[in-house]
Amino acid sequence: MEEKHGQAIEKALQIIETGDLSTLPSVIEGMRAADSAGILAALPEDAWLVLFKAVEPGIASEMLTLVDEGVARFILEHLGAEEIAPLLAFMASDDAADVINLLPVEQAQKVLRRISRKDYEKLSELLKFDEESAGGLMAREVITVRSGLKISDAIGVVRTAGDKIKHAENVYIIDDQERLLGSIPLIDLLIEDPESVLDDVMNPDLLTVTADTDQEEVAAIFSKYGLYSLPVIDDRGRLAGWITVDDIIDVIEEETNEDITMMAGTGDEEFWERSPVKLSRARLPWLLTGLFGGIMSAMVMNHFRGSLESALTLAFFVPVITGMGGNVGIQSSAIVVRELAVGGLSIANTGGKLLRELKVSLLNGLVLGLALLLMVILWQHNLKLGILLGTCMFIIICWATIMGALIPLMLKKASIDPALATGPFITTLNDLLGIFIYLGIATVFLNWHGEI
Repeated sequence: MEEKHGQAIEKALQIIETGDLSTLPSVIEGMRAADSAGILAALPEDAWLVLFKAVEPGIASEMLTLVDEGVARFILEHLGAEEIAPLLAFMASDDAADVINLLPVEQAQKVLRRISRKDYEKLSELLKFDEESAGGLMAREVITVRSGLKISDAIGVVRTAGDKIKHAENVYIIDDQERLLGSIPLIDLLIEDPESVLDDVMNPDLLTVTADTDQEEVAAIFSKYGLYSLPVIDDRGRLAGWITVDDIIDVIEEETNEDITMMAGTGDEEFWERSPVKLSRARLPWLLTGLFGGIMSAMVMNHFRGSLESALTLAFFVPVITGMGGNVGIQSSAIVVRELAVGGLSIANTGGKLLRELKVSLLNGLVLGLALLLMVILWQHNLKLGILLGTCMFIIICWATIMGALIPLMLKKASIDPALATGPFITTLNDLLGIFIYLGIATVFLNWHGEI
């Protein structure tokens, strides 16, 4: 497969170089939409638009919904409203709404004025919702039938559904006020007695979400119950749309990318932004935070200069102490952030988790403290120094583990993304406090026991 894709990319570049663009669509002919999008994204930036404009609108629309946001933004920036509007007609309403959200406000309005009234009404309804909510994820195309119908009549409704049936798993049963009553799998319509009434065979026990439910909560529901689709209702219980598992896969990828970039002290725009100035602006705040933390650490060391001058060996172990504190802090925070993300941890059940982290910190601190004690004795042949360093290691490991668990929880309580707790934030904090604890204990130790 990789070899075939490589050949397709090479062939596309050769065609573009010769200028005979009429044969360019043949490069992706017969390919699945996802593979075509992969070919497009693998081309150099100056070839994206060439291939996109060379293919039929139906194929182009599929490619546009499947490529990364950065590629989609680039293509849309170079298209006029009159070129974008026809593409939306080939898309599901949720995908079309995503495309509109990528456009500048003025451009989006121009596009919306060029689509059909029916599509405009569907998109306008979806665009009211936050992009990261169930309403922002859902599609309006859903198969519904009225309660009280026979199975044979429901089959007739399904046959007239057209494109709605393309990815449908269930038929939803609604009442006269369009309130959701239940569902029945499409396959069951063929199995059940045609004379049976829908109300007698439908599943009334449905999992649902409201349009304002956060996308992370929706993803957790899909994961917990192994769903392929999920209906969305409004505050009156009326069916508003549905969410499919492919949308949730996109959410998981988006949230993972966001968490990874935040852990690195950047932002999710790193994946598609091309401006060095904007990229620099995204990274600098965290780098400046790290620089500030480093200056503070240097000031702490300067405060304990007397202790360092009287026992220069202490300075050799500063990287060891701070490095281990940062490592265990990130380990602890990563576990908590992950549990928060998948719904396994909440503010209400933190007591047991914190107790577990405390036990882990005591065990790890004891093992690492004893290991450092033995290493110092073997290396420096100095029992007093070994006891001092082993004690400091034990205390700092315990402190860093607890702080690594607490900070994501505090950020969650403050409605801040817990992923912000990792990376530069945890590392800088543990470096600063680790040095203070280390040199503070060393100073007390020197005052009690004299030279090491």
